[in-house]
Amino acid sequence: MMDKQKQVIASNIKRLLEENNMTQSELANRIGIAKSTMSDYMNYRAKPGPGVLEKMALVFGVTKADIDTTYKNTTAEIIAGKLQYVTKRQGVDLVTEYLSLQNKKIPIIGKIAAGQPIEAVEDIVDEIVPPYDFTNPTEIFGLVVQGESMNRIVPNGYYAILRKQSEVENGEIAAVIVNGNYATLKKVYKFTDLIVLEPFSYDETFIDQKYTKENCEDIKIIGKFLYSVSPMISN
Repeated sequence: MMDKQKQVIASNIKRLLEENNMTQSELANRIGIAKSTMSDYMNYRAKPGPGVLEKMALVFGVTKADIDTTYKNTTAEIIAGKLQYVTKRQGVDLVTEYLSLQNKKIPIIGKIAAGQPIEAVEDIVDEIVPPYDFTNPTEIFGLVVQGESMNRIVPNGYYAILRKQSEVENGEIAAVIVNGNYATLKKVYKFTDLIVLEPFSYDETFIDQKYTKENCEDIKIIGKFLYSVSPMISN
């Protein structure tokens, strides 16, 4: 039964990729998982968990049930005087889970400059409910992406959701502040005396930004990219 469901999920992902003219690699990058993990999903070696399914659903603009059909067991109930659609999963009431997430909204910040703690930033333009429960919700924040330099993963105007951290592995995407300017989202590569910020855009005019001690006084990573969200979906 599990193998059959893995095949159903892979088939639905493949269909949604084709409908959105997107590759497996692009989807993996947008939801923040390894390409090998995506390959495991598509070849029935693994089944995406609820959090990954939610992120895929956000990217495609569908529901989790459109990807994993086991989520179609829903009923309508009146909760707190309002009509709610309740999904039962292994005895768990997902409305209760959703309502608990309402108290853990992610702040979306317009701009962050160097020397300004994220907690003190007043340029909060939106708040969204996370698609799944985070272990440390206060460590998660969002940043409005401006420009087209990362549009293969995060289109202009979308929200990049990040985890606060000052280090990332080479090739991972992070929000970086350079010489006091506002945070920029890029792939990060660190070498002994060189840091490279690489764009990931359909526009090939964007080029790598290379920083050394000679041309950069200060560079700071403030968060690791997790996934992207459309403002229209979040509202």
